[in-house]
Amino acid sequence: MKQIFVDVFSAEPWNDKWVDDAQVDSYLKDLTDYGNTLSFVLVDESDAVIGGALGYVTNWWEGREYYIKEFFVKESEQKQGLGSFFMKELSVHLKTLEIDYITLVTDYSVPAFSFYKKNGFKESTETAFMVRRIPD
Repeated sequence: MKQIFVDVFSAEPWNDKWVDDAQVDSYLKDLTDYGNTLSFVLVDESDAVIGGALGYVTNWWEGREYYIKEFFVKESEQKQGLGSFFMKELSVHLKTLEIDYITLVTDYSVPAFSFYKKNGFKESTETAFMVRRIPD
């Protein structure tokens, strides 16, 4: 499986640069083992949870990334800079874990889109998020 994976994705049209054997092993393990989740909480002065970041870490040929599945701040605490503070602190912590990228998916039509752009996220021009309903 490993060699087929490398052969397929190193060729056109993907042209991935899977040259580090250890990195290939790590990535394939991520796809077959669920021990890569990483979650954070944001707490107030009384240690009450007011936000969270839920996701997982994957290894890629360009380095490690944290994929955020859910990022949230309690509605009553929003628009006070806490989300930006949380994202900044999260980024600092991820750097200590040698994580190079944060990735996520959001809708254009929700406020989170502007929030993420304000916090340094860029839209990918090379990736399409796709979905398909499984027929009944």
